[in-house]
Amino acid sequence: MGAAGKWITGSIRREMIFLLGTALVLTLVVSGLFLGRNVSTTFNKLSDKYLDETTSHYLEKTSNILANEYSTCRSLAVAAANFEAISAADRRGYINRILEETLEKNDTFVDAWTCWEPDALDGMDDEYAGTENHDGTGRFIPYWTKTAGKISCTALTAYGGSSWYEYPLKSKKGVLIDPKRYEVDGKLMLVSGVAFPIRNKAGKAVGVIGIDMAMDKLTELLSSVSLYSSGYISLISAGGIVAVDKDAALEGERLPAFSDYRTTGLFTKSETDMKSFKISARENGRKILKYYVPFKVLEADQVWFMGINVPEREIDADSLAIIRTILLIFVTATAVALVLTSLTIRSTVKKIRQGAAAMKNIAQGDGDLTVRMKIARTDELGEMYTYFNQTIEKIQESVRAVKSETNAMELSASTLAGNMNNTAAAANQIKSNIDSVDLQIQQHNDSVRKTTGSVEQINTDVGRFVKSIENQSSSVVESSAAIEEMVANIRSVTKILEKNGTTIKSLEDASEQGKQDIGKSSESAGKILQQSKSLLEASKIIQNIASQTNLLAMNAAIEAAHAGTSGQGFAVVADEIRKLAEDSNKQGKSITTNLKNVLKSIQDVAESSAVLQEKFNRIYTLTQAVAQQETTIMQAMQEQSEGGGQVLAAMKQINEVTMDVKTGGTSMQSATNAVNHEMTELMRLSEEITSGMKEMAAGITQINDSINSVNDLTKHNQKSIGNLAAAVEKFKV
Repeated sequence: MGAAGKWITGSIRREMIFLLGTALVLTLVVSGLFLGRNVSTTFNKLSDKYLDETTSHYLEKTSNILANEYSTCRSLAVAAANFEAISAADRRGYINRILEETLEKNDTFVDAWTCWEPDALDGMDDEYAGTENHDGTGRFIPYWTKTAGKISCTALTAYGGSSWYEYPLKSKKGVLIDPKRYEVDGKLMLVSGVAFPIRNKAGKAVGVIGIDMAMDKLTELLSSVSLYSSGYISLISAGGIVAVDKDAALEGERLPAFSDYRTTGLFTKSETDMKSFKISARENGRKILKYYVPFKVLEADQVWFMGINVPEREIDADSLAIIRTILLIFVTATAVALVLTSLTIRSTVKKIRQGAAAMKNIAQGDGDLTVRMKIARTDELGEMYTYFNQTIEKIQESVRAVKSETNAMELSASTLAGNMNNTAAAANQIKSNIDSVDLQIQQHNDSVRKTTGSVEQINTDVGRFVKSIENQSSSVVESSAAIEEMVANIRSVTKILEKNGTTIKSLEDASEQGKQDIGKSSESAGKILQQSKSLLEASKIIQNIASQTNLLAMNAAIEAAHAGTSGQGFAVVADEIRKLAEDSNKQGKSITTNLKNVLKSIQDVAESSAVLQEKFNRIYTLTQAVAQQETTIMQAMQEQSEGGGQVLAAMKQINEVTMDVKTGGTSMQSATNAVNHEMTELMRLSEEITSGMKEMAAGITQINDSINSVNDLTKHNQKSIGNLAAAVEKFKV
């Protein structure tokens, strides 16, 4: 022990102050570390919750904005895919109108465009080559833009081999295009696009249609967010392009972390499992916590990321302040406790020194056993002084008794020597017997321990078995309920299918009747057409007759004029015949015109009847196919209903067996618990017996040793008793 250790242990006061001070300091350190860790953990959880809630809130708003752009472009693609239902001459105008209307109705969209494969739209690319809003190929490539509220159209450029055209053309769904910068009104604007493939009725991709949205709305939404003091939200596209960031210079550029070998794997993994992740980065000399959350827009495959960027010291600021406050409180409390403890110990040690002086007088002075301590306290020291006085009184009485018994001890010493030899022999025999019994008890204890361990393992296994049976029972009940509901749904669907079958049969009959009626109508229209042609020929004949009659009337009038007065009556008749011929000719022309119109109408009716008959044939065929599928589905549902009933019956049997097993398991667990309790009690008793045997063995050994020692000491008793008598005489009683 060094000098410092001797100095501390040389005084109760210094030793107690040292021990209590050390205990308080250790308590302070341990408590500070524990509280600091708990406070830090709690604040980290609160911080994570705050960041998660903030991210979820703004992620929903961001997704809605991008989803609006995506769904609008999808609607454009659906509308453009119907181009085959429009006449070839009107297709380009139709698509241009929907693109222009899209820009008019959406303030955030800055352009809308489409690009078609050669001659895929209307087969008229050669006619449009070099015309307005077309290039030299004549392909349909309008590019509609909106600048300062004014909408205009030009031809797309550089579309050949471009990713924004080639990639969507090969895709089966819409594609989110990475943000890029465009110059609008002399300033650069960041836009984000969506493009969809356009497919014809055969499912072949014939073009791409897309729109671009200004990022101003998203920038305004996310830039207004304040996280802690200087935290902010960023938005990253699937290609790693920064769409929104506190640093405007980064917008439109590739995020450095996307190319960093230390973090690029985290982004790739997050795109696959759609789980968020954290990284720590240093920016401008500060450690920044970056929390990235992946998300998709509707059914698009591209994965974007929303990033939360917060300086780590701002996250830890509140927890550090609380920890510093707690440490200050602990230090203050420790200092106060040390001062109070020192004062208390000082007073207590002073009283102890008084008792030590009295003991010193007895030990090193005249051995006065009549001295007594003055009792003026009721605390532990007062109690100690009381016991001190009582002890001195007992010592005084003992010394008196020792004086009177010293002579008797001298007489007994000689008798004791003879008896100790016999006692030593008996003690050796007892020790041998105890050793034998102790060995058997130890073997018994080993067996009990092994048995107890086996019973505990059985009890544990039974408990797990009962728990598994309870879980199985719950699962069986839930499965039975689900199967009952499924069977009920299947039966309901079967009834609906039966009603549908009746309806489809009626539709099939009506389609057949309609097909027959259309056939008859078409046949009648054909007959009327032929008859109308005959009437047209008849009308021509009437016109010819009227023309010939008119010529005859004119000739008759000429001959009547030659006849003079005798031909006047004939001239009047000839004039009337001429007028009648002229009227007949006019009516014939009118009839011809009307017959031509009627003939054209009948031809239209005949053509429409043919088309309608073809459609009714198609409807009839589809109706028969639907009826066949309806029958197949209804048969399958009936089979599924029967199977569900069988499964339900089996589940009920399983449930009954499970309940029986559960009851048996519970009984087994109760029995093993009882056995375990009894084995534990047996183990306790065995340990007590073992302990007792060890104590007996140790006692016998000590007795044997003592007997041997007594034999040696007996010889010195007389001398020791004499010395004792002399020593007792030194005390004043």
